[in-house]
Amino acid sequence: MSEHGPNPCGCDHEMVFELADGGLDGADAAPLRAHLERCAECRELYERELELNAYLSSARFPEPSSCSVHRGVAMALPTRPLSARLLWAALAATLLALAFVYLELNGAEPLIVAAGVLAAGWGLVLGSAGVAHTLLAAAGSTILLVLVVGGLADLLIALAFVSVHRRRRAREA
Repeated sequence: MSEHGPNPCGCDHEMVFELADGGLDGADAAPLRAHLERCAECRELYERELELNAYLSSARFPEPSSCSVHRGVAMALPTRPLSARLLWAALAATLLALAFVYLELNGAEPLIVAAGVLAAGWGLVLGSAGVAHTLLAAAGSTILLVLVVGGLADLLIALAFVSVHRRRRAREA
């Protein structure tokens, strides 16, 4: 055993761990086994390590699972053959190339159409905001009154609960 270990007996505990894990062959294990017969601390460490190894080998750990799809479901899904995937990739590349050619031949016309669609969507958003503002302005006082009445009702329910709870504790005491 080495004399530079951080333990009181001066033994090399790494060698004890290696022996318990089965990492030492007969030539290296023989002097260590002889040392274990003499050193109670190393023998106790060796026995604890054997128990730990036995426990870990008998324990069943769950398989790591993916967050998106269970492995069994993913394996049951049919996969497309390579030729079909290549055909889909070729179709996507062709459509992309056609879109670029169309933009090149027709100039800015498609961009003007897209800008018009975006403007219409923005107008819808602004109109909806205006309608919501008008409704809240008209019904604002009513909504405030309903919120205040609801808050008071919640307060009364809480007070009744506390009162009943205190009475029960007073009876139990």
